[in-house]
Amino acid sequence: MPNFEELKRNASGVADRAVKKTNELTAFVKLKMGIKASEAKLSSVYEEIGRLFYTAERNGEDCTSDIAAYIMKADKLKADIAAAKKQISKLKKERVCESCGNEIDENVAFCPFCGTKQEKLVEVEPETDDTTLEDIVEDVEDKAEDFADKVEDFAEDAADAVKDAAETVADKAEDIVEDIKDAVDGDNE
Repeated sequence: MPNFEELKRNASGVADRAVKKTNELTAFVKLKMGIKASEAKLSSVYEEIGRLFYTAERNGEDCTSDIAAYIMKADKLKADIAAAKKQISKLKKERVCESCGNEIDENVAFCPFCGTKQEKLVEVEPETDDTTLEDIVEDVEDKAEDFADKVEDFAEDAADAVKDAAETVADKAEDIVEDIKDAVDGDNE
């Protein structure tokens, strides 16, 4: 029969692994969301470049400096996306082939897609995380409270906006009724 200390150690190990996996999953989700946001911004930047180019061609305006600024934004967003994808690959124990861009196992010597020789990865000691389950629970509770406060503020703002709109509609309805009444009274004279 296992003793209490052994059970405690096993439970502690399971909790530590759960915390580590939760942190990895959280990092993964944040990176994925960041990529989606950056891709949306990149699409918007491409659209603006096209609009500026069209304007320049149609109206003969010189938009070169504006286009160059948007191209720099696009390059930065593409670099951010690539960096986030690289971090995701590390989390998934994969890497991105520098030649073809496909995700490959981090331990392969040659890319199975294009055959390019891969650089040997340098082993880096993982950072130790002293985060406890209590810390995570506290963080989640804090974020839940913040979210609840934001929802409450939003609801109050929405209620105020609806009230203002209703008052405006009521005022306009009264004005219309008065106009109709005046028109009817004018016809009776």
